[in-house]
Amino acid sequence: MSVAERIEAAKAEVEKLKDEIDKVRTEKADKTIDQVSASKGPLKEIRKPPSTKLQRTLKGHFGKVCSMHWASNSHDLVSASQDGKLIIWNAYSTNKVQAIPLRSSWVMSCAFEQTKGNLVACGGLDNMCSVYNLQQAQQQSRAQQELVSHDGYLSCCRFIDETRILTASGDSTCILWDVSTGEVLTTYTGHTGDVMSLSLNPNDKNVFVTGSVDTTAKIWDVRTGKSVQTHVGHQLRRLLPRWQGLRHGIRRLHLPAVRHAMLRRGEQIWTR
Repeated sequence: MSVAERIEAAKAEVEKLKDEIDKVRTEKADKTIDQVSASKGPLKEIRKPPSTKLQRTLKGHFGKVCSMHWASNSHDLVSASQDGKLIIWNAYSTNKVQAIPLRSSWVMSCAFEQTKGNLVACGGLDNMCSVYNLQQAQQQSRAQQELVSHDGYLSCCRFIDETRILTASGDSTCILWDVSTGEVLTTYTGHTGDVMSLSLNPNDKNVFVTGSVDTTAKIWDVRTGKSVQTHVGHQLRRLLPRWQGLRHGIRRLHLPAVRHAMLRRGEQIWTR
């Protein structure tokens, strides 16, 4: 048997195993969680999902709102819109604190620096990450630093601290940058499709997770520049992972697979 024939046979076996797994799942899924929790048994007292309540609506953008990110003080946030503006908001008062005009309106992501809150960053179809100093942006609208190295659109960016930032791109890579010099510190390769998002571990800034259209999520070590875990299982092509808090001393990783959606003109803030 030739190599090509063995590959085709292996693919056929994989598809057969997938069908068998789907069949078993269908047989096991004979009840919904509501039915199980309503019946007598150990799950009867299961806690219902918390309800959400709209607290504020922030109005001011004139285009699609593509991304938002909270500051560490929990009352300021930044939003990026295809009207070509970054807006810094006070979420309590709903007032606009600052508006920053962008060179490119095709923005896809924004980030608030979490340690001191003096920096914000954004990027999109311009293939670069623009970093703005909020103390200087009031006097001049130019970016403090423009980080250029990606060959594809910038899908996500997150600050590690005031000196370093991570970016994810449609060129299937992530890059760790030196914010002050604009130099590339590390390039993370391993995904076989566009990297759509990244999320830093809140308890260990040396660890982050990425989600890609290759339907995998990878966990990376900032120090080694290598992937330490690969999570598979999703079938949708857009994977947006994020870290959840600690429970019983175990870090949990939430991997929702969602379709692309954008808010129009107004952002809404919900609480549980």
